[in-house]
Amino acid sequence: MSAPAGDRSAADARPPSAIGRGQATRVAVASVVAAAGGYVVLVLASRTLTPAANADFLAFWALMFAMFGVLAGVQTETTRGVRRAAQDGVHGARALPVGLAVGAVLAVVIAGTSPVWARRVLGESHVADLVVVVVAVLLFAGHSTQAGALSGAGAWNRFADLVGLEALVRVAATAVAAGAGAAVAGFEAAAAAGACTWLLLLLVPPYRRTLGARVDVPWRGFVRGLSHAMAAAAASAVLLVGFPVLLRLTSAPAEFATAAPLILAVSLTRAPLLIPLGAFQGVVITHVLEHRDEGLRALRPVVLALVAAGLVGSALAFLVGPALMTLLFGPAYDVSGGVLAGLTAAAVGLALLTLTGAVTVALNLHRAFSAGWVVATLVTVALLLGPWAIEVRTVTALLVGPLVGIVVHLVALRRARTARR
Repeated sequence: MSAPAGDRSAADARPPSAIGRGQATRVAVASVVAAAGGYVVLVLASRTLTPAANADFLAFWALMFAMFGVLAGVQTETTRGVRRAAQDGVHGARALPVGLAVGAVLAVVIAGTSPVWARRVLGESHVADLVVVVVAVLLFAGHSTQAGALSGAGAWNRFADLVGLEALVRVAATAVAAGAGAAVAGFEAAAAAGACTWLLLLLVPPYRRTLGARVDVPWRGFVRGLSHAMAAAAASAVLLVGFPVLLRLTSAPAEFATAAPLILAVSLTRAPLLIPLGAFQGVVITHVLEHRDEGLRALRPVVLALVAAGLVGSALAFLVGPALMTLLFGPAYDVSGGVLAGLTAAAVGLALLTLTGAVTVALNLHRAFSAGWVVATLVTVALLLGPWAIEVRTVTALLVGPLVGIVVHLVALRRARTARR
């Protein structure tokens, strides 16, 4: 039996077609499941752990997902490479072995540098926490490569299943930890459990065929592309999911111990935009590759929709956000409407930076991609070091940093378009 249209195996050399409406819906549903799954984990942890213990868990959560964010560079470059290989009919390196090797190198770097930062970031239980992070990174490298191969091949239904199931496995493991009244370590192990989902899916033949997916260049060229993509992804990960780590490093210990409500507010205001957008990055890259002459203009409807959603979301955050925070997480998690509105607006800026970054990757502007995210991160860190209250520093840094990064991407895209003309 032939595969459904747009859901061929990753090893299929025929140029994949654009995503269909039904497949886009399935990816959207998977992204909603992923967003909701993150909320469920955070709610379960906040309801089971004390605020101080939850602050430690949130720091671990931020570090692990920051490392996962670095590996998002593997997904984006694999998506581009597999797509171009299918379009041009070339057969370069196999994606999965290279992706796993890159993940192993990242795990070694994390372990090797841990004496410098682990205790400061993870607290007293840093050794056990570090082991969980390293194992999770090794596993998630395979997840990112498989997701990229499926996206590049246009296997959107299977990609959606991978995204949704990864979140559901994490939620199920966290529910078990909460039911058992686990301490912080139990929640951390449960949070990492989703990274093994791609291995379970390899038991299904269509997913097993991703083992043969190839990119458009030999392995050396693929590694160069991955290095650029991961450098940018590292900077983006700091802003997207690693922000609590930055906050911990730029705050006094006593101040950070009270920061759990603010950290959860950052997550609460971001997830509705950034988690679905993360799931759709492969769609964005393949769409831009199909409309290369248009550049960022190909995404104009998405940009307008994001801005509109941000305006509505900021108003709702101001009006009902404080009540929603205490309803979900308890009376200890009180955050003002002004802070929640500012964080929602900042989330729109990050979403737009993610979009402009995806366009630069699709057009092979890897250095511009990296520069935009690195500049955004540096500006954010500089503002976090200011003398203001923690809420003011957080909102200001998350608003201004991404806007500067967007300008860097737009300048590079304009120059590239002028050069093509």
